[in-house]
Amino acid sequence: MASSSLQNSSEADHNHDSMPSLPEASSHQLSKRQHYDALRRAEAGTSSSSISLGSPSSHPLYPAVAPLCGRYPTQASALFQTYLDLKNGAAAWDIVEPLVLLSTSQGESGLAEVKYEKDLSCLSDEEAEKLVQERLQALKKETPKFGLASRTAEDADGEEMLTAGMAAIKGRRKDAKLYEIVLPLTIAQHLQPSQLKAIFALIQAHAATCQPGEEVDTSHVMLAIIAPDSTLVYYIISQGMVKPIN
Repeated sequence: MASSSLQNSSEADHNHDSMPSLPEASSHQLSKRQHYDALRRAEAGTSSSSISLGSPSSHPLYPAVAPLCGRYPTQASALFQTYLDLKNGAAAWDIVEPLVLLSTSQGESGLAEVKYEKDLSCLSDEEAEKLVQERLQALKKETPKFGLASRTAEDADGEEMLTAGMAAIKGRRKDAKLYEIVLPLTIAQHLQPSQLKAIFALIQAHAATCQPGEEVDTSHVMLAIIAPDSTLVYYIISQGMVKPIN
């Protein structure tokens, strides 16, 4: 009986050793998760001395969104992942362009600020961590965006959004005639009714400046919501009454 028990134990050890092990996460996957966690802490207004962003600049497409990520850190993780999904995903769009949505009075100065803002794609880990800490301190002094903790009055939220603007993506699906506006957000963020009203006002203002052939569909906005595991879910928010689709 004892020898049989030892034999079974030996076979179990052999089977365990022969089982294929799961692949370890790549450095890029770990870096992206660390980047997301750090930005989530920034959105929540918490800080940690051990935060490490990794280096999102290692991705060849990051420079396209780097200026917007620097200007709107609470949207950075969602913006980058949404850009990658629309650019290279299974249903990749024909045209994908990051942009700032601002009111007409703020448009020219706002776009210029993004254009000449420091390029974050070359930051080292230490510089990126320092930038996050600076953003954390700044966020504690500013009014939180997108309905986060300690939000202001609802009407003020909409006015603030018109003034501050937001990061968005302008794109066109395959075989589509009109461009659409995609607003990247994290799952921790939510929008007030006044903010949704402000978003459509910003889309209307942007559409009024578009050149022929670049007309934007102003009847709806697409929300790209990112979860902690980088899963993206898209929601279409329409303005006014919409006929149900069977």
